[in-house]
Amino acid sequence: MKRLEAGIDVTLRVDHGTIAGVRIHSTRLVQAPCLLAGRSPTQAIAILPTLYALCGTAQALAGCSAMETALGLSPSPAQRMARRVLLRLETVTEHAQGILRDWPALLGEQPDPAWIKPLRPMLTTAKRALYPGGDWARPGGGMLAIDRGALVEQMRLVTTMVVHLLDSSPEDWAENLTTILSWMRRGEGVAARLIRRIDQAGLAGFGRAAPHLMPEAGPRDLDARLAADTTGAYVARPDGTGPDGAYTVLETNALSRQIGQPLVAGLMALHGTGLTTRFIARLVEITEALRELGDLVQDLCDDPAEAAEPSGSGSGLGVVDAARGLLAHRVEIEEGMVSRYQILAPTEWNFHPRGPLHAGLIGAEAGPDPEGRARLLVAALDPCVACSIRVDPHA
Repeated sequence: MKRLEAGIDVTLRVDHGTIAGVRIHSTRLVQAPCLLAGRSPTQAIAILPTLYALCGTAQALAGCSAMETALGLSPSPAQRMARRVLLRLETVTEHAQGILRDWPALLGEQPDPAWIKPLRPMLTTAKRALYPGGDWARPGGGMLAIDRGALVEQMRLVTTMVVHLLDSSPEDWAENLTTILSWMRRGEGVAARLIRRIDQAGLAGFGRAAPHLMPEAGPRDLDARLAADTTGAYVARPDGTGPDGAYTVLETNALSRQIGQPLVAGLMALHGTGLTTRFIARLVEITEALRELGDLVQDLCDDPAEAAEPSGSGSGLGVVDAARGLLAHRVEIEEGMVSRYQILAPTEWNFHPRGPLHAGLIGAEAGPDPEGRARLLVAALDPCVACSIRVDPHA
């Protein structure tokens, strides 16, 4: 089946050295999940990873969670732990792949395919080491039979990749602000050099705006808002309740998840939601996910779940932390068949016409290269589709 990604177009208007207008237009096919209507839960779950080039594991597991809620299925703790391993490993590999692929271009360099190529097989190998029958996203749980040796080897490989990415040991890299400043001054990896250049250009705080960060489990009324969204308007342009109780556009990403980390909080105090804070938050998320993976792998155990075909009727919301932010799936099932399916992806929040990208750019100093500055903020927010940027003198 054809993948559903399209793109995002950003148009800037510059007036007297300031970015005075920001227009964000998405051509993402947010109504495409309706293609899943009329399928069985098992069929729908099998199709989900094929529709999206990125975060296919998170897409399938969000759908699996929604199906389980709708049908009253409760996976065992062992199944939940194994799924967490897959989600955290995908977070590491997705972040790493994006950094190794996209950040060199921000420095005017070419990416090194020798480090990018091995990333995707890591997740495939880990799935096989957990679920040799391939049923890792079966509602209720698949046949979990741990090949611990294979998992430990994947952990070794992914750790090696992170050491290369950070040009430092993950354990020592993010101790405090002092170690980060030292890393920025001496690091030769692409991450350190990009953040050093941003700092030297005086752009550490570029893109800062009042933070409206996504709550951990998403907006309290998310299920109700999706259920009432018969036209797709909410999925295309979502909002949620902010700290003051008013509806606002939230952002969901590494920054919203890692804001409680002392290092990220310290950078917020210095640079707000500017470029340095956002880029470092993604690196912190990699190291935190790697640490959690090490703990989880030690505690995994086998679990022979039943292989019955899910049946029944109901509705359910499934929410997971994908690499780029909170991913929500909602399903309605009638007599064992999907009657309605909705997906709300992180990009619809982060690249909302009045979301964090707009807030970070509007009113900012344009400098000699407003397109380049906007491209840095787009990279920091990390869309799941291609993003074009242009400056329109007539906008």
